[in-house]
Order: sequence, then structure tokens, then C-alpha cells
Amino acid sequence: MASELSEAMERLHVDGDGSFDAIDDIFDKTITPEPQRHDPDQLRAELEAKYLSPSTTFSTEWLDKLQQRWDTPTDYSLLFRVAPTQSRTVTRFVRHGLEGRVTGYRNVTVPASHATAKSSTSMLRKPAGRADFVRGAAGFFPFAPGGLDGIESTAALEDQLRAPIDEADSRKKLEKVIKLGEGGLLEVAPGLERGIDFSKRRKLADADSERQAKEVEDVLDQEPEAAPGAGDEEGEKPPVNGKDESDEDEQEDVEDIDSILPVEFPALEPRGTLAASSARKAGREWAHMVDIGKEMTNFRELVPDMAREWPFELDTFQKEAIYHLENGDSVFVAAHTSAGKTVVAEYAIALAARHMTKAIYTSPIKALSNQKFRDFRQTFDEVGILTGDVQINPEASCLIMTTEILRSMLYRGADLIRDVEFVIFDEVHYVNDFERGVVWEEVIIMLPEHVSLILLSATVPNTHEFASWVGRTKQKDIYVISTPKRPIVDAEKKFIEKGWKDANAAIQGNDKPKALRQLQPRQLVVAVTREEVGRRPAEGREPAAWCHAPGHMGRAGRPGGFTSAAQDKNLWVHLVQFLKKGNLLPACIFVFSKKRCEENADALSNQDFCTAQEKSAIHMIIEKSVARLKPEDRVLPQIIRLRELLSRGIAVHHGGLLPIVKELVEILFAQTLVKVLFATETFAMGLNLPTRTVVFSGYRKHDGHSFRNLLPGEYTQMAGRAGRRGLDTVGSVIIVPGGGEAPPLRTYGR
Repeated sequence: MASELSEAMERLHVDGDGSFDAIDDIFDKTITPEPQRHDPDQLRAELEAKYLSPSTTFSTEWLDKLQQRWDTPTDYSLLFRVAPTQSRTVTRFVRHGLEGRVTGYRNVTVPASHATAKSSTSMLRKPAGRADFVRGAAGFFPFAPGGLDGIESTAALEDQLRAPIDEADSRKKLEKVIKLGEGGLLEVAPGLERGIDFSKRRKLADADSERQAKEVEDVLDQEPEAAPGAGDEEGEKPPVNGKDESDEDEQEDVEDIDSILPVEFPALEPRGTLAASSARKAGREWAHMVDIGKEMTNFRELVPDMAREWPFELDTFQKEAIYHLENGDSVFVAAHTSAGKTVVAEYAIALAARHMTKAIYTSPIKALSNQKFRDFRQTFDEVGILTGDVQINPEASCLIMTTEILRSMLYRGADLIRDVEFVIFDEVHYVNDFERGVVWEEVIIMLPEHVSLILLSATVPNTHEFASWVGRTKQKDIYVISTPKRPIVDAEKKFIEKGWKDANAAIQGNDKPKALRQLQPRQLVVAVTREEVGRRPAEGREPAAWCHAPGHMGRAGRPGGFTSAAQDKNLWVHLVQFLKKGNLLPACIFVFSKKRCEENADALSNQDFCTAQEKSAIHMIIEKSVARLKPEDRVLPQIIRLRELLSRGIAVHHGGLLPIVKELVEILFAQTLVKVLFATETFAMGLNLPTRTVVFSGYRKHDGHSFRNLLPGEYTQMAGRAGRRGLDTVGSVIIVPGGGEAPPLRTYGR
């Protein structure tokens, strides 16, 4: 066919008068298709499937013939079946003793409510979805804070006032359904002459409402002089708060100012439930100081079955804290650094695991959260962490998080708060922080009543006052447990007032015994180089006042004690060599500037403190840590710089580093692979790291507004990193002041 078509196309002429007979011959031909051959077996199978096999469906004609309806008797009583109602009573056990021995049971009435997370603050409200169990949601109500009786009293008063209205509404709805007087449903029961008569009840309710309205109107119309309680018929002065005049005279000094002021609006005076809640107990002391001077010889009798054991003998303050935790009390452990406050936190976590509840451990910074997560994961089975960028095992019995995360959970009404038994506030002295202190206050206020508080700190000067505020706020007894001294003594080294040069000249001279007798015991001289004294202040810092004294010349030959970059570099080189010779490494050098941290680390570019074995261990840890990063992230400048510094036992730690870099530095420093660490003050927030020596690059810092001296609490917190219990017997603290000479000793005293 194709060949014939091609031959006909060749015979065609392009002119318009040409003949098309060749094409007509092709179309006139009749093509007979070849017959298709079918397989007999296939045809037989198709016919059997179509006509002989049973069909699972009926055709349309058959369906009309097959449909049929059977008449069955209808049981209308099934329509009246009522769903089971919510139980109004529950049985609760009565327990006594530390072991929770069951001594009886009692029935407790549970109010029926349809409260949800979007309509109620009650702990009995309906739980929300599983997705909002941990973090809550923006539209949820927070749970009612504990200790605020006014909220509960106001809710009870609202229910009391709403009861007559609800009763009237329900009566109207009932009449609408039953249609009384019109022969409605259930009006007259079979066999009775009449139905229920609601007229008497309606009259009594109306009379009661009128009487209450009249009483309110009378109270509002009263004059202040004629208010109830303002005076009696005999003209005698009534007792204040139900006390006699003799009692009033005795407590006149401690009487509240509100009770002295005249009542201007008697109608607004709290009465009933509100009055009972607003009446404060006179002389109530919420903070109780625990005397740890006496040894607890019967501790094993008081706490026979401890939730957690330690291989060492506990101190007295630890035993006191554990005893009060077993009793369900809240404690404030104001122990010194390295005293063992973590033991109290670990016992609370173990106790929560035994009770099948949850314990929340809050910390001020992520670095401390990460370290506690690593430590607790080696001790306890279920440990989770919640931070702004990390969420691991959020339904564990022990949750570690920052205080801001806990505040968010409280405000968003997370159902996880129902299961919390203990909240541990580590470094609670952060409540004194100018910017972030409000977070601690809000969390303490917003916690529900069933949560026990465990406050840990080393630098709270007014422990009793702070514990009293917490107790008054939460209406709970707070037991304050303090330690008299640190178990690790800090050996502080300072410059004398007139500088090292004069002291060195006096000691080296002929009158050496006389010079030694004139020195104060606390005026210790540090054997340092000349560059160490000539250190310049940090950038932006004003020179010290003594640097402007007439005729004062710095070590660089210029007034003010400013040094060149080379001299500043030599300062840290000689200092770390001094620490290395004195076996004072590892050392943490606190620098109050991120930029200065990096510059000081660069000054030690030719120093190496690691052996070949330590270099190998550092390399393996770094490779294992960065292996989780993407290939392009492994060559970031910060990662490359970190490798070079850590390979020589030097590191930096500040807020400008990547989270993985900071965590890597903490891990290596905890294993004593980092010998010299330049860090900002955030590193001092409770990190349990083996720091043998703490060096202050100065005693002045910028607090966001101006330069100021370090506060005693800040100094104690940072100096407390020196010397860890069980690792060192003495911790060394060295201060390298800015300026050409050392400041007066009275500055250190302050």
C-alpha cells in the first residue's frame, strides 16, 4: 500500500490542469481486512464468566422485584433512654504518715460543670487536646494561681448570686417544655387528679427576690455614719476585727493601715465569703528558719525509705531539706557554692518519679539547662528538656527548661501543669535582676496551689525576707535552710593599695622585716609580671580615679595606665604561664565583653596546654559533635576557629557563639580538656564545672546603662566557680584590675 502511494505521487504533475486519475484509482480500490483469529479457550472463559458464573450484583429490572418491607412493632421506650450522668461524688482515701498509709476513706462531692480550657481556670476542667498538652494554646485560660483566696472567694460569690437566676431560667425552660395549664406532657400522672403545683414555689421565690433587692437598696442608701459596724446604740467604739480594746492596744503597732482608715463606702465592704478570705491572720509567719547546727541523729527513723540513696553521708542541711520534701513542704536552700544543693534537686526528681508525678527544673540560661540535662540523663530514666530551640522527650517525669518557657506554659494553660508536683528554681537570686527578675516573680505567683516550691541559691543576702514574700504570696510555709560557710575555701589574691612596685622595693630592701610588719594579713602580693599590672581598662571604660592622680604614670609611660596591644598580649601570656607553673589550671577567666574574650584568646596563639592524648580526645569529641551538621555548616568560620583553639586547650564562651559551639565547650571543659577558658559572666550561673582557678579581668562591668563595680552577689557567684567539692581543697581567685596600679582595698571591701 505504501509503495503504490509513493508511485502515484511520483506520477503527479504540479500544473493546475493535470489529471488526478492516479489518485482516484487508489481510492477506488477496496481493501479487505484480514480476519482476526481468537483463542477458543479465551472465548469460552469470557462466555462462562458472563452467562454461567453467579453475579454479585442484581440488574435494575431484578431490583424492583426483590425489594420488600416487613412491618415490625416499634418500641418507643427506646427513645426515652437517658445517657448516664456524671458522678457527683468520688471516694478518696485518707492517708497518714510519710509512707502514705491508708487509714480510711471519705466521699467528696464533685460539682458538675462543663468547664473547658477556654472557659474556666479550675483544675477540674476538661483536658484539652494532646497537641496542646505540653505548651498549651494562646486561647486557653491559665490555671488558678495558688494562694490567692480572693479569686476562689469571688468565684464562690458569683455562683451564690447566680443560683437564683439559674433556678428561674430552668423553671422557665421547664414550663416551656411541659406547657403547664395546656394539657402538656407529664402534667398529670396516670391515676392522679392533678400534676405538680409550682405556684407556691414561684411565690416564695418572688418574695425572696424582692426581699434581697430591698436589703441591697437599704444598704446602698445608708449613710457612712450609720453603717453597720461603725458604732452601736450605746455610742461605744466597736472592736476592730472582732478584738477587745485590750487586744487592740497590744497590737496597735502592728495593726494594718487599712483598718485605721475610715470606711467611706460601707456598701463596698467585703462581706460573707469575701470578708472571710480578706481577713488576714494576725502574726502569721510564713518563713521558718531551720537550725542546722543540730545534727539529725534520727534521720533514718524520720525517712526510713528514701527515694534515692547516695554513696556518701549527707550533710545536715541536705537531711533537713529531704525531710521537709517528704512532708510535702516548700523549702528555700540558701547554701554556698559547692555545698551540694543539687542533692536536694535530685531527691525531688526521684520523689516525683516515685509518686508518678512530674518535677520541673528551671534555670536562667540555656547553658545550665543543657548541662543539667546531660547530668540528670545519666542518673534518671526519664529526663526531657524544653528550650526555645530544643524539645526532647517533653512528657518525661523530669523536665528541664528555662524560666521563660515555664511562664509561657502557665499563661497558656498547659495541661502538663496538672501533673507537676515540684518546681525547682535554680539560681533564684535572678529575681533581683533588673530586666529578667519579673519572670521569676510571675512564675512564683502563677503556680497552682498543689505545686511545691524548691528555691536554690547561693547569693541571696536577705533569705528570710525573700522567703516571707514567697510564703505570703502562695499562702504556704517556706522552710529556709542555710549553710554557714563554703566547704571549699577560696584563696583570694589581691594587690596592695600602693601597688606592687613600692611593695616589691620595700620587701627587697634592707628594712624588709619592717615592711612585712606593716602589711595587713589580707593585703596579699601576687608575684606577677610588670605587664600584668600595666593592663589597660576595657574599651569604653573610664580610667580609674587613682590613675588620674597628679604625677601618676602608667607602665606604658602615659598617664592613665593604658597599654599597647603587645603589652596586653604579654599580660595573658605571662598570667597563664604563672597558673601553669602553680598547678592552678584549669582556669576560667571572666571578661565582661564578648569582643575582649575573642581578643584575649587570640593573644595566646603560641600557647599549647594539651598533650597528644588530650588532643586526640578533643578531636574525636569535635568530630562526633559536628557530624550532625550539614556539610556546608561544618566549615563555618566559627567552627574552624573553634577547632584551632580547642586543639591547644583554649576556648571562649559567650552569648555570641552558636548553641552547638557553646555546648561543645561546656562538655570539653567538664572533662578538663579545656585548660584556659575566657567567658562572660553567664558562665557563672550554676554550671558545675571543675574550675580550679577563677580570674577576674576587672572589677567593673557595663550593666546596659553605665559602668559600675561588681555587686557582692555577682562577685560571690563568679568566685564560687573556683574549687569544686570532691575535686579541690582550695579554690584560687585572682583579680587583674584595670589601670596602671591596683585600686584601694576599700574598693574590694565594698
